[in-house]
Amino acid sequence: MKPQAARHIAVFAAAFLVSGAALIAPAAAQDPSSSQIVDALKPKVKFRGFDPAQAEKESRQSDLVNRLQKEKTRQITVEERNEIAYVVHDNDLPAIDLEVFFEFDSAEITPGALPILKQLGAALGDAKLKGSVFLVAGHTDAKGSDAYNLSLSDQRAKSVQAFLVENFHIDPKQLVAIGFGEEQLKAKDDPLSGKNRRVQVVNMASQQAAKAKEPE
Repeated sequence: MKPQAARHIAVFAAAFLVSGAALIAPAAAQDPSSSQIVDALKPKVKFRGFDPAQAEKESRQSDLVNRLQKEKTRQITVEERNEIAYVVHDNDLPAIDLEVFFEFDSAEITPGALPILKQLGAALGDAKLKGSVFLVAGHTDAKGSDAYNLSLSDQRAKSVQAFLVENFHIDPKQLVAIGFGEEQLKAKDDPLSGKNRRVQVVNMASQQAAKAKEPE
């Protein structure tokens, strides 16, 4: 057994089931609360008068979201993933990175991940985020092949999506799960850093709150 695999097994063995009930470790100190997640994902009010290109940005964003919602059954292309990254950055969309624990070399959610996923589920059901469409993006570090990391991150993103739909009754139309593998390293200077292994949630669109407003 590889040392890394042994370490993962040792960590996950600390969480076990008794009489069908999971003994869940308390959320890590750095885990955000549901209210903090809501604040991070609240749509930002943007004024078209201050940015002449804002209307064009919004149009591209809306078109992208519509396409993503229709293409849930296939893995998107690298060009589409690059477009998503561009729109998220160019439109400065509300986003938050979360540390979600999975079984080693698997998309199975561990008991240790439940505290933060419960906070996320409560946040996405908050009235302040009503009508939003959320990107659930899976990211890995650079260990392993590009194809393997892309596939694993996609499976993990879909596991989080399924958890939210099943346990918090989030409308499936509000969630778009996509894996990015190692394409968007958070710590580019340290490709193997744990900071790169994350689930990112982005508020891609809102029916009301995210609409641009003209200054009065």
